[in-house]
Amino acid sequence: MSLLLIDLGNSRIKWAYGDHPWASVGYSFTADVAQLLQQLLTLPRPDAIHACTVGQPAAALLLEQFCQQQWGHSIQWLKVSRNALGIHNTYRHLEQQGPDRWAAVLGARSLFPERALVIASAGTALTVDALTEENEYLGGMILPGLRLMKSALAQQTARLTLSEGAFHDFPRCTTDAIETGCISAMAGSIIAMQTRLTRRGDTPLCIISGGDAALIAPHLPNQPIIAEQLVLHGLAALAQDIYQ
Repeated sequence: MSLLLIDLGNSRIKWAYGDHPWASVGYSFTADVAQLLQQLLTLPRPDAIHACTVGQPAAALLLEQFCQQQWGHSIQWLKVSRNALGIHNTYRHLEQQGPDRWAAVLGARSLFPERALVIASAGTALTVDALTEENEYLGGMILPGLRLMKSALAQQTARLTLSEGAFHDFPRCTTDAIETGCISAMAGSIIAMQTRLTRRGDTPLCIISGGDAALIAPHLPNQPIIAEQLVLHGLAALAQDIYQ
């Protein structure tokens, strides 16, 4: 079955086409939906379209109109649910949980079954979620991503500028101090979640994705796994469950 899967994120729109392994993949920046539509024009007609959005209504509307006009398909937008693919979602208010977080949890489980997982997505924001071996999603944390942290320091302080630094164990200049501090804070939140799951008696595997995954991974213990496109894998797993 040929599926079109779309992850409409804060900064980028990622997509995949075909049955897994995907025949085509691509991305565009969220600010340039026209580029995405040009990419999609090259694809054969999909059998169904599944997508996830994190609050980009204008882009979502353009995408919906395109799919209707080009292929006669409506997009099946992912909604956060209490249960999916055997996972029980304990989030208190489902309407407050980002669909991308839920999709990433489902995608991580489809790739790494029967393990407790810490699932970190390091993009515009950093999300760190916990999934037990018994398929209970416990919730997680949201904090600013690397660029948001650095821009906040630049905007709210008089002497700190938004510039590129390098990570050092003992930074000796301000730009390196900022870079090291922000990366250490992000890594520390992931380590904290690993510790909390371990205290429950789990032995969690750490999965990290997103644009800053490669920057954070070296500062995490126990060889974390960098896994790309968790949201798309979650959409694919849900679609497979529907059409099987």
